[in-house]
Amino acid sequence: MSRSRILVTITVGLVLAACGRPDGAEPRSEPGGAQPAVPDKSTSRLALDWAGTYEGVLPCADCAGIRTRLTLGSDGTFAMQSLRLQPDADAASAAGRFSWLPDGNSIVLEGAGDRRRFQVGEGRLFVLNDDGSRPGPDAPGGSLARLTEAQAAGDAVSAQLLVDHHWRLESAVTAGGQRIDALLPAERPFEFRFEPDRFMAKGGCNGLRGGYQLDADGRLVAGAMTATLMACEPALMDADRALAAVLAAPARAVLVRGPDPTVALVSADGSALMLVGRKTPEALYGPPTGVFLEVAARTVPCPEPDASAQCLSVREIRFDERGLRSGEPGEWQVFTGTIEGYTHEPGTRNVVRVNRYQPAGDAEPVHVLDLVVESEIVRD
Repeated sequence: MSRSRILVTITVGLVLAACGRPDGAEPRSEPGGAQPAVPDKSTSRLALDWAGTYEGVLPCADCAGIRTRLTLGSDGTFAMQSLRLQPDADAASAAGRFSWLPDGNSIVLEGAGDRRRFQVGEGRLFVLNDDGSRPGPDAPGGSLARLTEAQAAGDAVSAQLLVDHHWRLESAVTAGGQRIDALLPAERPFEFRFEPDRFMAKGGCNGLRGGYQLDADGRLVAGAMTATLMACEPALMDADRALAAVLAAPARAVLVRGPDPTVALVSADGSALMLVGRKTPEALYGPPTGVFLEVAARTVPCPEPDASAQCLSVREIRFDERGLRSGEPGEWQVFTGTIEGYTHEPGTRNVVRVNRYQPAGDAEPVHVLDLVVESEIVRD
C-alpha cells in the first residue's frame, strides 16, 4: 500500500470517529469500562434559577426564632446574616462557599456556615437535618423565601409599611418556641389595621384600639388602648386579655422580608407575635371611589362562557347629604366580579357601600365592601 493511501485511510477513519461526537472529543470511561453518568437536568442545580437572596425565620432551641437572610452566588459563594428574635440580640454574619450534594437538589454551607443543609426548591430553601433528610411533621423545620430586588431593600419596620398592609397574627410563641394557645383562637384569628399613629386589632371577642409609635430603638410602643364591651365565650375573652397584656409593653419590631412580609413583635420576656402582611388595595391601586350598589335578592346566570355559574345582579344608586336616596337608580346589570368581604345570602336584598379601585391598564375594577347600608329578606 502506498504512503498516500495510508494517509487517506487514517484521515477518513478520524473523520468518521469524530462524527459520532459533536465536539470530536474522546469519550471518557468510568473505572472498569463503564460509560460516564449523564447529568440529570431535572435536578434543582440544573433546572432552577436558584442564585439569589432568601429570607425567613428558622427554628431556635432557646429563642422564638432566628431571622435568617442567605444569599447564594452562582460562583458557589454564600453570605448569611442572622438575628435571634430576642429583645436585645445583635445581628451575626457568616460567609464562605457552599457545595451541592450528590442528589443535585440540596446544598451544604461550608466553613463558617457550620455545614447547614438546605433543599433547593422553586423560590424557596428548606432546612434539612444533618443527614440530609427533611424534618418530620413534629420536628422544628423552616424555610427561606426568595426575595426580589424590591423586597430585599430596607431592613426596618416603618409606619408606612404597617399602613400599607393588612396584618394577620399567624403565630405566637414563647422564648423557647412553644405555641401560645391563648393568643391563637381558632374561630377568630387576630387581624391588625394601622394608620400613621393609630392601630386597631380585632379577633377574639372585642375590638382593641389605641395609638402607637415606633421609637428610635425599633420598638413598637402602644399608648392607652380602649376596647368594645361585648360578652363572648371565655376562650375568646381570654384571648383579648392576653393580646392587650402583650401590647401594653414595648415590643421590638423585626422585619422579615418576603412576598408577604412578616413583622415579629418580640416582648421583653422573649416571646414573639408573628404578623403576616398583605398589601392593602390602596397600596396596590391608589385611592378608591366610593359607590353604593343595590344587590338583588336572587342571582342570575353569568354571561358566556360561564353561563352555568351564578352571578350577582346589581344596580348603582345614590344618596344625598341627608342619607336619603336621590335620583333614579341605574339599570340592573350582571356583576361578573366579586366584592371582597361580601357574602351574598340568597333571598336577601342588600344595599352596600363599596370602595372601587381601578388597577392600571385595562384590568377590571376591584370592589371591596365598606358597609352594608340596608338589608331585607325578599319573599317569593
